[in-house]
Amino acid sequence: MEDKGEVLYEIGPKFDFLYELTSPTGKKIKSSLIFMIVSIVIKVLTICFKDKLFEMNMEAAENMYTTISIILWVMVLFSILFFVGRIIFQALEYKGLKYKFYNNCMTVENNFLNQNKKTIEYVNIKEIEIRRTILDRILNYGIIIIYTNAEKSFSSATVIYAVKNIQKHYEEIEKLVHKENASA
Repeated sequence: MEDKGEVLYEIGPKFDFLYELTSPTGKKIKSSLIFMIVSIVIKVLTICFKDKLFEMNMEAAENMYTTISIILWVMVLFSILFFVGRIIFQALEYKGLKYKFYNNCMTVENNFLNQNKKTIEYVNIKEIEIRRTILDRILNYGIIIIYTNAEKSFSSATVIYAVKNIQKHYEEIEKLVHKENASA
């Protein structure tokens, strides 16, 4: 393929914690949040109901409570670190993902851990779609789906997740793709 020329438009996903809690891309963050909350609730319950949980001789109860308490503190600490790590990982992953639009093609570049790059010529783009839930609309986010063959399926599409100000981006992409396809 010849030189693509200069980048005419660039878009990438934007990390927003609240959006991630409501979107399909935030499954890992949601599960680690639940794990953290459950860990903290269990620890608080063992503190609140210490006497009820260990109604046996005092020395054995104290030893058992100390052991369980240490295990639960480790679990709480691990769950907090895991949750924060998931957030950082997702933000960095988004930062490494770019969709660049040129005169006659677009590229998808992922430079987070492994490097992946894919080029899609505009003549192969069949349809561009926006999908937004009610929460997406409230938060001004959404996803853009770029279909690359006659079938409308995710397997044959490039999906741009976590797009802020989606209508503006959609219109720019439509303009670039349709300008090239009209001249082809």
